[in-house]
Amino acid sequence: MNLQTIIIITAVLILLIAGSVWFMYNLPGSLVNKVIYLSVKKNRAANHFEDDALYVITTGTGAPLPDKGRAGPQTLVIAGDQFLVFDSGPGSTHKMEVIPLEIGNIDALFLTHYHSDHIGDIGELMLKRWAGNGNDQPLPIYGPPGVEEVVAGFKAAYRLDMGYRVDHHGEEAMPPSGSGGEAHMFDLGSDLMASDVVYEQDHLQVIAFNVDHTPIFPSVGYRVNYKNRSVVITGDTIFTDSLVYHSMGADVLVSEALNHEMSTMVSKATSDFENNVSIVAEDIKNYHMTPEQAGVVARDAGIPYLIITHVLPPVPSQILVNPFLRGVRAVYDGEITMANDGTMITILLNTDKISIKELIK
Repeated sequence: MNLQTIIIITAVLILLIAGSVWFMYNLPGSLVNKVIYLSVKKNRAANHFEDDALYVITTGTGAPLPDKGRAGPQTLVIAGDQFLVFDSGPGSTHKMEVIPLEIGNIDALFLTHYHSDHIGDIGELMLKRWAGNGNDQPLPIYGPPGVEEVVAGFKAAYRLDMGYRVDHHGEEAMPPSGSGGEAHMFDLGSDLMASDVVYEQDHLQVIAFNVDHTPIFPSVGYRVNYKNRSVVITGDTIFTDSLVYHSMGADVLVSEALNHEMSTMVSKATSDFENNVSIVAEDIKNYHMTPEQAGVVARDAGIPYLIITHVLPPVPSQILVNPFLRGVRAVYDGEITMANDGTMITILLNTDKISIKELIK
């Protein structure tokens, strides 16, 4: 390519770029309106739930250690006309909006325990559910003892914000009665095998059961049954017989997992840091399940699909996914997926068919 050709190509590229910049900054008002309208309409019209099925979406698959691709722990379950949320980790509300999902339609929030990474977004979730749809009833929030204190704290923190919005938009758009959350406490006691039905609507049932996240107590997992299908959400826990027992025959297990070898590597790599990362990376191994143990639960409970979430330590590259999960494949021959924020599992009724797709590209 001679110099003259290079000069011509460069000039054309400069003109194209300049023209594009001019066009973007000088779009006719009608075209700008059209683009915005279509964008908003597309987002509002998103419908991922055309079939009568049990839908499970992981909108937060991270943990306390920073991971730019993962929000704090959260799993959604949509079945029939029910929209249920499990945990509310930092950033998870935003991930719901990105998909997008209609936050105003949420029926209830269920908390597994009160570590900050599982409750950090409760305030935003309560606010968006109320302000986005003008709900006149607060968000029902279910959890073991302590839920009243947690909900009261977030309500207090957002009280001023609520007043501002009512004053600005009016009570018709922002009914004061719908702000915040309403605590619904259940107490399973100290028996690790204990469980109880804590929510039931039409064909949908939510069972809470104790898990072992010592020294954090209480800490629970949940099983959601819808017609003839079911999903189990472990919460944070070590391997327990209770987890296997309450997972028996489920279709999908959404399980936390901590790779101990990788966590040890993080601890050693940060031993010279002037913070607590090294200590925390070592300590957390004693109250989280390994990927292999999650596989044993799924195997022993006869569950065909294992979804790994609450990924610890963070997996910064796709090439580390297989090493993270390597031990699972030695003990479990079912389907294994490391979830992303926006992974949707569709469990169709009256069939064995289960499909997985990503809602956030």
